[in-house]
Amino acid sequence: GGGARRASTRALAAERARAGGRVSLAARATEQKQSRLLQQELVRMSDTQLQCACEELAPHLLELATHAFGNYVVSKLVTRSQAHAAVHSALRGSVVPLLKHPQGSRVVQAALAELPAGEAASLAGELDGHVLECALDTHGSWGVCVAFRHTHAPFLVAQVAKHVAALCTQQHGVRVVQQLLHEAASAGMDISAAVGSLLEGELGYLAAHPFGNYAVQAALRHAVPSQRVAMLDALLPSILALSGSKHGSNVAEMLLMLASVEQLEAVRRQIFGPPDTPVDLAELPQLRALMSSPFGNYVLQALLRKLKDGRRSAALQLVERHISDDNFGRAILAAASSA
Repeated sequence: GGGARRASTRALAAERARAGGRVSLAARATEQKQSRLLQQELVRMSDTQLQCACEELAPHLLELATHAFGNYVVSKLVTRSQAHAAVHSALRGSVVPLLKHPQGSRVVQAALAELPAGEAASLAGELDGHVLECALDTHGSWGVCVAFRHTHAPFLVAQVAKHVAALCTQQHGVRVVQQLLHEAASAGMDISAAVGSLLEGELGYLAAHPFGNYAVQAALRHAVPSQRVAMLDALLPSILALSGSKHGSNVAEMLLMLASVEQLEAVRRQIFGPPDTPVDLAELPQLRALMSSPFGNYVLQALLRKLKDGRRSAALQLVERHISDDNFGRAILAAASSA
């Protein structure tokens, strides 16, 4: 706040007096306006000037990494290749505590993005054995994602797989699971251990969980075919229960997108009954429940989009017959007609 800025300004004035008018770069980095100016200067410095700046700043880089204004100077400095060795040396051994610090995390992320592959991998390697604690942390979770994006370190996949149940039910942890599954699968890495952990755990519970549902969707999207089939087999029997919940309905829609023709027909029968059989309203409790649900009606719309012509028209007739003022029938028909 203002008090901190005034104190910082007084400290600068005192140092300027001591140093005969020159303020050290480290002191400038800790003052808001001077920090911004220094960041601009670092980008424009000649190689010789930058070398001198690195030598002067080097002993202070770790402390600056967690400073409200100093962290921006360190992040800017690491964009200059000449400064890589100094920044890497300063951060080495402190990655875990830095990642869990609001400013420190930003600096480590910048370093991981800018440093050569070997140096980035050595910093990321400090997460080994600390993935869970960092992934559950607000700032650490972003750091784990960035570490994996820039290194594709296999130990990160292995440790996320080991702790997937704990990570999936926590806001920051599930972000790590989602991003890691996507990044690893895109890079052709093996994610079967992580998906296997989901399959062996409380998959149905996670599918309806406020955070866990995102991990289940990511696993469904990126799993190898055999594991995707296993997930479908495990979750489709619960699709109607999932459809009625805010978070489970997102998974239910994805299940319909991935289901086989036979699986879709089984779901259709549960809701609409056997084909070509005139059915009374009382005999279609599942249809009535979906049409009345603020979440389930979207799952019903997703199913209607997947049905083929004859089955679809028969299903739409049943929906029309069961429209009432207290359900979403008209909205379902409107969506179907515009599809």
